[in-house]
Amino acid sequence: MRVPFTLHSLRLSQRAAMHKFLVIAMSLGLAGGAHAQPAGPWQDCVQPRELHDVVAARTLVAPATAVMTARRQVPGADVVRANLCRSNDTLVYVIVALRKDGRAVQVTIDGASGRVKSVE
Repeated sequence: MRVPFTLHSLRLSQRAAMHKFLVIAMSLGLAGGAHAQPAGPWQDCVQPRELHDVVAARTLVAPATAVMTARRQVPGADVVRANLCRSNDTLVYVIVALRKDGRAVQVTIDGASGRVKSVE
């Protein structure tokens, strides 16, 4: 049986350094794929340069509010990506957070109400 590597298997000083490395690595990886769409049903996301206009044209919660809601769902995690995507004629925020144990969590928030739709 193979034992998976976790941040908990490191000493405290190594754990902090590894966490910073993982956050930076994920950020660079996501920045390199800036035009890539998230996996799953989120195929049609708003480009960052259009975000302000889309939020202003519709009755949506502010992106910062959606990120704060996601942070409450995954306490202590670092938000590494946030997109506004179309799903079945509605807009949802798809937010990816990196937990302290190195696992990525996707939080989906309804754009109009600001309510959490799912946490995966």
